[in-house]
Amino acid sequence: MTDPNNFSLFILLLLVVISVAVRMMQPIRWGYLMLGQSLVTLAVVVGGTLLKQPLIGQGLGWFLFIIFHIPAWYVFRQSRRAMTSMNTVAMLRYGRLLPYLFWGAPGKFWRDMTEAYVAYASDKKAMGDQILERWQNYPSLPKQLKDVPVQYRLYGQALLWHWQGVVDEFEKLRFGAHKVSPALYFMASRAYIELGQYAKSAECLKQAKFEESINPLDSLALSLLPFFALCGARGPVAKLLNIIGETNKDLPYSLSLYWFGRCLAKEGELAQARESFNQAMDLTDVPLLRKRLETAIAKLDEVVPADEFSIDQCRKEVDDIWKLFTRGAFIQEILSPRRSSILVNGLIAATIIAFLLSNKYFQPFGARFSYDMFTFGALTDDTLTKNQYWRLVTYLFLHGGIIHICVNLLGLQFFGRIAENVFGSVRFLAIYFVGGILSGIAHLLLSPGLIAVGASGAILAIFGAVGAGIYKLKDVLPADLRKRYLYFMLAIALSQVVLDQFDKHIAAFAHLGGLISGFALGMVTSIRTPSVKKVDGTQRFVEG
Repeated sequence: MTDPNNFSLFILLLLVVISVAVRMMQPIRWGYLMLGQSLVTLAVVVGGTLLKQPLIGQGLGWFLFIIFHIPAWYVFRQSRRAMTSMNTVAMLRYGRLLPYLFWGAPGKFWRDMTEAYVAYASDKKAMGDQILERWQNYPSLPKQLKDVPVQYRLYGQALLWHWQGVVDEFEKLRFGAHKVSPALYFMASRAYIELGQYAKSAECLKQAKFEESINPLDSLALSLLPFFALCGARGPVAKLLNIIGETNKDLPYSLSLYWFGRCLAKEGELAQARESFNQAMDLTDVPLLRKRLETAIAKLDEVVPADEFSIDQCRKEVDDIWKLFTRGAFIQEILSPRRSSILVNGLIAATIIAFLLSNKYFQPFGARFSYDMFTFGALTDDTLTKNQYWRLVTYLFLHGGIIHICVNLLGLQFFGRIAENVFGSVRFLAIYFVGGILSGIAHLLLSPGLIAVGASGAILAIFGAVGAGIYKLKDVLPADLRKRYLYFMLAIALSQVVLDQFDKHIAAFAHLGGLISGFALGMVTSIRTPSVKKVDGTQRFVEG
């Protein structure tokens, strides 16, 4: 709903300002070089605009923003993936790149965490401890990272199979003047279950309160897998492995076989467990995993201790933790869905096709066709004065440029799936189109003479409806999580309204009309009846 160049500048400025704000929240001594990256980008964009060279400013601005953010995100993500798959060679390779991407202390910190993990995995405990000691009392370490060196030291104890050491350190932290993070509770749970203390393991998982936060479903499933596997709960283990297989394609199948084998061993199915371990050995060449498999195979020949707990003894704990998992999975599916939606994908496909057919730079059927399609479908005063009411729908599928359509489709992809989960497929479509139409009417009445195209009014209607839906789900969502999301969405809405005032080409009243109408529609539209009974790899947790 704006000139493409102005919209590009608007989005770039928004992203850079967010980057500056986030980095300013860190201690200056910790992140001043990272903050410098964002400030240089901001100076280039603003300077280009003030010097009346907006294209140069935007071009350099986008280049710097991408260079300073995308490679760092990619390398860090690959390092975490390598850690999940126990591939220490890849971890080290990516970890050594981090100081070149995260300038200053942050890059050195995450490189050292990686190198400490690899040292522990190589049975070099003293080296790992020495690396972590550098950061244990680092004065400028951000608050959210204070537990990370401790967490990696516990990782080290786990890699060395020193489970009692993990428990001892955890108990020291837990009963000292130290707030224990959920990550440490997960680690302690793993240690307790490895030691056969299933009740304490379950208690740690309950204390982590994972069901009240947004966690990637595959990460949550992987964190809970040891508890269920070592309790011999084959049903939950199979479901968790199914979820991991559907949502985390990077996890080696050999690791899934390892945990399924340990579950079978706990059940007493030793022949099947051995077969699972041997199959995993054939599929992996990762030294750390092969070592774990060799240990597991050797344990199959050991006599079961007389005091080892039985599957029946831990059945209550298994049921309790599974109920918490289904609740956490349901909450994630509402607020952070990952499953695909046919309706959302269909709207995205239709919008892309309309953009390609009508855009002046593509012109697949010639310039005249593209021009006619754009002028015939755009929202103009003819909508009301000449009764061309189809424009109230067609303008939603037309866009002025690549950035315009990309930003809108990202919003549709995320908030559209949440809206469909909350309200149902038919009601989601109704809110999208009714909200888009009301957005267009607001624009025609309050901004006459300004031509408008774009789905942003409909998407803001969906956004407003999602806010209303989250408000109405007070009996389903945890109070703190619901409050955080509502505040976050309110901040986005206010930012949108304020920033709309700085560009006369933006259809501000269309945005505001879509937002208000969407919230109103969300408040009067019934929500789905939630169900937490289904948990599967496609993440279908809501019915109605």
